[in-house]
Amino acid sequence: MMRYLAAWWKLSRVPFLSVGVFPLVLGFVLAWRWGYRGPFGLYLLAIVTVVLIMWMTYYLGEWNDLGGDRINQEFNQFSGGSRILAEGVLPAWVSLILGYGCFAGGILSGLYLYLQYQTGPWTLILGGIGIFSGFFYSGKPFRWAYRGMGEVLIGFCYGWLPIATGFYLFAGFFSHQVFWLSIPVGLSIFNVILINEFPDEEADRTIGKRNLVVRFGKERMIDLYMGFSILTGLFFIKILMMFGRYPWLFVLSALPILLILWNLVMAWHEAYRETKRLELLCRNTLLVNLSVTMILTLQQTLSP
Repeated sequence: MMRYLAAWWKLSRVPFLSVGVFPLVLGFVLAWRWGYRGPFGLYLLAIVTVVLIMWMTYYLGEWNDLGGDRINQEFNQFSGGSRILAEGVLPAWVSLILGYGCFAGGILSGLYLYLQYQTGPWTLILGGIGIFSGFFYSGKPFRWAYRGMGEVLIGFCYGWLPIATGFYLFAGFFSHQVFWLSIPVGLSIFNVILINEFPDEEADRTIGKRNLVVRFGKERMIDLYMGFSILTGLFFIKILMMFGRYPWLFVLSALPILLILWNLVMAWHEAYRETKRLELLCRNTLLVNLSVTMILTLQQTLSP
């Protein structure tokens, strides 16, 4: 039983749920700041629905990408799937069943949320966008991740979409602040998926998964990565200055800024060509996204 639970935990990528839940909480906090609050059940159900949609995407992605994962020899802990199916720890049909189960669960959870709490018609639209994007991220016929559109979709679905959803569920409208807050979050999560594609390039090319790295090559995409890293840092600092100034918060903000600078130095020195340094770059890029989101959440919590 413990072996299967450990396999499920890894297949479900539980720690990586944070990249979707944290922006949703940022939307909640922004609504609190505007004076909009709701019952605890609404907060909990919104998180459950978002987790189900992410799990649907993860599970079906494991199934759809299995061919590439099996031949991938350059993966690290941030790329190449969970390895649970590729290494035969669990049969592939488990991931397919879990994916469709979460698909159904996400729809039912979202409908119940809308009907029980009367959160407004955009609830269904926002949830529908998330489900549609996640289902066809690697699934036919659209397969966004195979057509060079997956990275942009990730930036949107883990940037603007959860922040806007968290805010709308309680406020009933959209704020311009959602747009500003979503820029560094979206740019940084774009970089997460982009750099995670580097180890998988050869396997992705073999199976016809034409993401941005396969289409344009590592040399060009590391330039894009560096450009988006700089923009992430600039927008992050700009937003901190726009929505409240706290000296200690700027001290705390040194963490993502130093990580961004570290990543830029490694990228400049072509760390993506070395397995261990590339894995470190993948890790740092994820930490940039999480730290940026958490610090912006703290800022909105404390702002008058």
